[in-house]
Amino acid sequence: MPIQYFQVDPANAAQPGYNIAKELARQTVAQFGAVRWVGVGIAGGSCCAAVALAPAPGIGFPAVQQMAGFGPPPFGGGFPLPIYGGALPYAAAYGNSQLAAGGLALGPLGGHAERSALTAAAGAPLYVIPGTNDAVLFVELTPCGGCQAWLNGGGGGVANPYNGVINGVGATNLYVWWRWEYPGPGLPGGMGGQVVLGGVAAMNAWHALALPAQLADINANW
Repeated sequence: MPIQYFQVDPANAAQPGYNIAKELARQTVAQFGAVRWVGVGIAGGSCCAAVALAPAPGIGFPAVQQMAGFGPPPFGGGFPLPIYGGALPYAAAYGNSQLAAGGLALGPLGGHAERSALTAAAGAPLYVIPGTNDAVLFVELTPCGGCQAWLNGGGGGVANPYNGVINGVGATNLYVWWRWEYPGPGLPGGMGGQVVLGGVAAMNAWHALALPAQLADINANW
């Protein structure tokens, strides 16, 4: 089947991977929120992504610890520390639109968080929802046309390490979940959109919220 796109919204809760996508969104809050705005290249306008992988600690992908909340700021001030629950059955690889594989420099993957996440995963086994052939990727902004082509095996710089793994005959079905519509205005056709949220500007404003407020919003409204 073709790659499927859905907005992370309660109206799409029956679609494969919805709960995993919400958890991956929480994980990106912890992964990037603590360094956003502090001068290391992760600013408000940088889109985040994560892909669920089969845990493989030996190659750097241990099981994700469920995000349960945020505690008080650590000693000396700064951002609150995340509170984790038990281990989940999947790991995660992360990407950011201002991160290229291997560092903060822009490069062939600059501007494309989903490409950065799958490249960071480096072909490690995707987590497949038990009883299905479905894998899950979360990205904050709707993938652009170039990224849709790249996910399907098209060109565009660094090759998709999952070419032949997703979307072929008998291959894994990839469910790509996004939150904010891009490029806007309005909902992009055929992408499973449910509500217009304000696109890039709304994502930037959301990134400026305190980490606990971001988590609370994901829990209640996504």
